[in-house]
Amino acid sequence: MLGPGAWEAVRFASRVVADPAHAVGLWRAVTGGKAAGCLSPMPVPEILHAAGVLPVQLADEPFSRAVRSLMDAWISDPNRTPSNDIAGEKPRFGFPAGPFPDPASTLDLLESLAEWAGFLSGRPPTADSLWKSIRAFREREDLLRLLQDRGGGWDRSLPEGDAADLVRAGSFLPPESHSRLLATVLRFSRPAEPVYPEEEKGDPLLVLSLRLKMSRAGGEP
Repeated sequence: MLGPGAWEAVRFASRVVADPAHAVGLWRAVTGGKAAGCLSPMPVPEILHAAGVLPVQLADEPFSRAVRSLMDAWISDPNRTPSNDIAGEKPRFGFPAGPFPDPASTLDLLESLAEWAGFLSGRPPTADSLWKSIRAFREREDLLRLLQDRGGGWDRSLPEGDAADLVRAGSFLPPESHSRLLATVLRFSRPAEPVYPEEEKGDPLLVLSLRLKMSRAGGEP
């Protein structure tokens, strides 16, 4: 059975899902950061995170006026008609669904997103902040896969609805916070020191562009 700490993590995730405006508003108040509502799936949230922007994944989420009011900017597919829900003067970035014709075009798009995010936050992403974000999202994806493989919780005792809330909470939380919840429920010990893969000697935007190109082509991300 899950212990008290794990159940508290589950209850916290359920509160985030029930009232995402509170979670996003609290993050903005504590960090002073900006939040960007992603109206289409954002496959490279690392770039926003590296600039100090919270990517709020709203592509598959119903969102209230309260959530809408907390968004400092919007990201959506420029080939789709903008929703009336986001009418206004807030900054927008058009991130197309793809596919992209060549690696250079993909890299240009990600460089434009990095520049836009840095202008929005006043904190242009650096190579170091991008690698840190890549590690953070990679850790979260690993924990989400582990949660799925185990069928919910470290001993498969987490009810399906609670497991769903635990996953959905990640739409409104930074990856580090979400990973802490997942690790608590899974009884998974997170490393005290970050691991620096060999690839981190390269250009992080190039790594992300190649990943995006492969995923949009139907290959492994």
